[in-house]
Amino acid sequence: MYPIVQRLFIFGSFYSGCQLFYSRNFLFLFFYSTIFFLPVRVLSLTPNEKTEETFEEFLIRNNKELSEWFDSQAEAIDLFLVGQKLTTKKNETTFRIENSSFVKERETFNNTTGFRIVLRLPNLEKYWQLQLTSYDEVEDKRGAKNKYVKQAPKDQNYGATIGWFQNLGKIRTSFQPRIELQDPLKVSHSFTFESLISVNTFHVNPKLELFAHPDKGVGIFNAYNFDFPLNRFFSLTWINEGEYQEKNHVLGVSHGLSLGQHLNSKKSISYNIFCDYNNRPDYHLLGYNLSVSWSEIIYRKILDYRVTPYLEFIGEKGFVGVPGLNINFYLTF
Repeated sequence: MYPIVQRLFIFGSFYSGCQLFYSRNFLFLFFYSTIFFLPVRVLSLTPNEKTEETFEEFLIRNNKELSEWFDSQAEAIDLFLVGQKLTTKKNETTFRIENSSFVKERETFNNTTGFRIVLRLPNLEKYWQLQLTSYDEVEDKRGAKNKYVKQAPKDQNYGATIGWFQNLGKIRTSFQPRIELQDPLKVSHSFTFESLISVNTFHVNPKLELFAHPDKGVGIFNAYNFDFPLNRFFSLTWINEGEYQEKNHVLGVSHGLSLGQHLNSKKSISYNIFCDYNNRPDYHLLGYNLSVSWSEIIYRKILDYRVTPYLEFIGEKGFVGVPGLNINFYLTF
């Protein structure tokens, strides 16, 4: 194990290079992810002839070339860290850029961009799995509500996660310590148990997570989500989640319903309602939220987006409806 740890220091240079590429080429990447709206055609030149190429073909071809480059670099790192080839499994490293816009009545407009690099290292994954992100992806995925309607930008928090995953029967377990690249360095931990149980006409997804963070202290998150397939186009999800943070003695609970409609292989829509509760000073209703979320895949495994208009009712504002809109673009290499 020690040679692998020593080589991880050299691997840090690759991560720094990705950050430099990301910061210097943001405008290009944003242009690259939105220009598909323009009806243009591009000429591709070859030594022998000039052939006409649509912009869609140009986009897909260049995305494929970049993806292959990322895969080749990841494979080289994989072999360097392990020292030998242990599997013939194809490397499927992904580099995902997420651009999110948040508009809310009487509040300032927010636009954030983050990235997530999932290093699929087939040889190294005999030991662990690596992820490099500009935000805490473990915390972001903690609640199912974030999947349906996220009302605030993700905190910019560069770091690396080393995860160990193991299936214990039908229970999926994971241990994921995360190093936050701050001064001084911070380390958080997450230990998760999750399962999926099929019961006649519905499915149950129980989840238990024990976590520790240098700022928030230790805590526990649990969820019991039920999925009821209604037919081939509709499904109803009942969401029940709670999180307790020991340092501030805060208990937050969310209950919600989401009606999902599958339109086709690329388009879907969901109708959601969530109620949030808090125990400070006493257990009470914080507010509730009504939203509709539209998702569409423009190019499979390349470009997709989600638009979510919502109406929020907060107790501190007298439960008066406040409209808002979230727009998310995802570009994958």
